[in-house]
Amino acid sequence: MKRLYFLPPFLLQSLIWIPTKIIFGFFVHFKIEGLENLKNYKSPVIFAANHLSEWDPILVPAALPMFSRFIPMFYTAAEDKAFKNKTFGWRSRIYGGKFFNAWGSYPVFSGRRDYAFALRNHTQIIFDGGSLCIFPEGYLSRDGNMGRAHGGVGFLSHRTGVPIVPVTISGVFETTTNEFLSRKRHFKVHFGTPIPFPQPWQSELPPDEYRAHGELILEAVKSKLN
Repeated sequence: MKRLYFLPPFLLQSLIWIPTKIIFGFFVHFKIEGLENLKNYKSPVIFAANHLSEWDPILVPAALPMFSRFIPMFYTAAEDKAFKNKTFGWRSRIYGGKFFNAWGSYPVFSGRRDYAFALRNHTQIIFDGGSLCIFPEGYLSRDGNMGRAHGGVGFLSHRTGVPIVPVTISGVFETTTNEFLSRKRHFKVHFGTPIPFPQPWQSELPPDEYRAHGELILEAVKSKLN
């Protein structure tokens, strides 16, 4: 039975789905690929995507069918930036901690060199049956290129045993208001073939092995960039 904390993001993501599809359909050329790769899977899975824009957490669920079995989708967010108002300035009054939490975003407690502690919220979400969207690079791209993976996505897959779906987002980086309103942009979301973790959960692995698995996932994401 899903937990009560699933309800706010389910309602919010479901309510926003229709206006989001209308807005993207009208103002940008929104292309979705690879949904057939998900047909034999159900929640929980981990969606691992490149991170180009603040649009990304909205684009991924918007690319899924309405009332998808993967909704609500949950997210990772940096504790100090998203939940302590250190990034969004005046927008943090409506865009930040409480809103992020209602959307399904939970903090990562980083800086302690302990994946189990840092990702304890997200581990529990997956065990409760929730799907997770994670950005393996751990930050928003500054130049449109992909960086190196952190080990969190590898740890979560190893700890929970759920498959990882590589998600490639393109066409979104540094979209201006003028480009958006004039329909000059082509946004694309591609869902790749799910990747199983190569060995079952038995005990903790060295951090380098988690990062190596994260790099393999990013390679799958990068392969669909155009």
